[in-house]
Amino acid sequence: MNYKINKEDLKKLIENSKKERTELGAIINPIVEKYNLEKKEILEVCQIGKFVYKIDTEIRITAKPQPPSPDFIISHKNKQIGLEHTQILTDDASRYYKIKNLLNYSEQVFSSKYPNTNVHATISILNDKLDYKQTEKAELAEKIADFVQWTRIETEIDLPEYITGIRTTRHSQVSFSYKEKNWQAEYLTRERLKKEILKKETKISGYEKSEFKLDEYWLTLLIGSLSSVSYEMNEMENYEMESKFDRVYLMADFDAKIIRIR
Repeated sequence: MNYKINKEDLKKLIENSKKERTELGAIINPIVEKYNLEKKEILEVCQIGKFVYKIDTEIRITAKPQPPSPDFIISHKNKQIGLEHTQILTDDASRYYKIKNLLNYSEQVFSSKYPNTNVHATISILNDKLDYKQTEKAELAEKIADFVQWTRIETEIDLPEYITGIRTTRHSQVSFSYKEKNWQAEYLTRERLKKEILKKETKISGYEKSEFKLDEYWLTLLIGSLSSVSYEMNEMENYEMESKFDRVYLMADFDAKIIRIR
């Protein structure tokens, strides 16, 4: 079967992609340039940048303050709004992030030990679990960095028991990814959502002491990060509920699907 590519449709797709990238940059870049942010905080800015772009391209992130203020200050229709942001995770999230943090540290070790070498490594861990003491972290990170390098240059090696596989490809930078064997997430229940909202509502009294004069308080809850410790949105579930926040949104991080809960 022959498929003809409509050049005009393709041109529009490219133009729309460039437009979206430019508009997203106008939301995200001023905050990234204004603050000395860590990698995790930059990711948060990108997530919220994507969120505000999807609901209203006129919204601007004006500040990323410290507690007791909300995570972000945004401006919307002449209002100054405090925006709290969090990810809803399962009870065993520490298991996943213990491995992620180790691989992030191993990235840094690799960059230092093998300068001017860029690689993307996908690493699988036995039973998606790796227990280690904090005093063992540096040694483990260096070993993983070495195993990635030896895999990259196709040196024959025996991987340790806790690593079930390493796959490397060329890349523009050093990047280590954790590949879970059992990555499928559970569906988010209404009860789990309510629990997270109630927990965040306890912060509102602190927001009122913020240096910023805030007109409204919003909450954005993230799910769907393609890992077993996040949740999937259930199309059959009614997530609407009351809250002390003026607005509450649920956003699937992977595809940026957003629903307003309150």
